[in-house]
Amino acid sequence: MAHLITHPAALDVLDQNDDGGINLNEALAKLDIQLDELVISDDSSLLGLSISSLQLRGEGTFLVVALRREDGSTIINPGHDVFLEKGDTVIVMGHRGDIPRFASHYALKRQMKWGARH
Repeated sequence: MAHLITHPAALDVLDQNDDGGINLNEALAKLDIQLDELVISDDSSLLGLSISSLQLRGEGTFLVVALRREDGSTIINPGHDVFLEKGDTVIVMGHRGDIPRFASHYALKRQMKWGARH
């Protein structure tokens, strides 16, 4: 899993599963892990926080693996000093039960991408 975080292009390769390779959905599901997108709305209490502060509020339940800005640009493995802006989408990886609780607590819109679906 650490390799997937530090080598995000591997996500696309693993997700294809064209010739019997490992499917990302299956690999994450076995670990009870999911990737999720959390959208930072105009009125979010997380607006203006750093990635570091966001992860602290998550209490270690997820890792931020990428940040997609409103203009469509993507920052892979954003630094701890990157700040959340209106319209950002934070791509996180964590236990399938923890991310929904965090998103609900902060009234974030979720878009589950990969992982365990029960």
